[in-house]
Amino acid sequence: MRRPLTAVASVAAVAAVLAPAPARADPPARPPDAPRYIDHVQWVRQGDRSTLRIFPTPWGWAGAGMFTNGAQSYDAWNELLENAPEADSQTMLNQFLCYWQLASFTNPAKVGTWNLEPWRPVVSNTIMINSGCNPGGPDEAFD
Repeated sequence: MRRPLTAVASVAAVAAVLAPAPARADPPARPPDAPRYIDHVQWVRQGDRSTLRIFPTPWGWAGAGMFTNGAQSYDAWNELLENAPEADSQTMLNQFLCYWQLASFTNPAKVGTWNLEPWRPVVSNTIMINSGCNPGGPDEAFD
C-alpha cells in the first residue's frame, strides 16, 4: 500500500521539476590543430530582409555531406556562432544543418556560400529538404 505524499513532499517534488536548468557550459576549447570549417560570414541586406552568407573553408566543403557525422556539423555551427552570435536561432540552425548535410544534393550547382535567413519559418525536415534548404521562398541573396 502506497502512502500519500505530504504537502511538504509535494511542494518539494514540484519545485524540483520547475527548477531552472543548470546554465549551459561553454563548449570545450577547440584543439589548435582542429580543422576550421567556416572561413568567414557576412550579413547582407536585400530590401527589408537580412541574409547571413557563410563562406566554408575547403575543410567545410569536404566535411559537409550526407555521410558527415553530427560532431562535425555542430563544430561548424559553433564556429558560425563565434562569427555571428546573433544567428543563434532554431530556423538558422535548421537551415545550416540542411546545407551542411544536403547542399550538394539539394543545390548541386550552388558553390561559394550557404545563405541563411532569419526570417524563414521553422519547418519539418521534409519541407526543409523539399525547399532546397530555403523554406518560405527562394534564396534571395546576392549570388
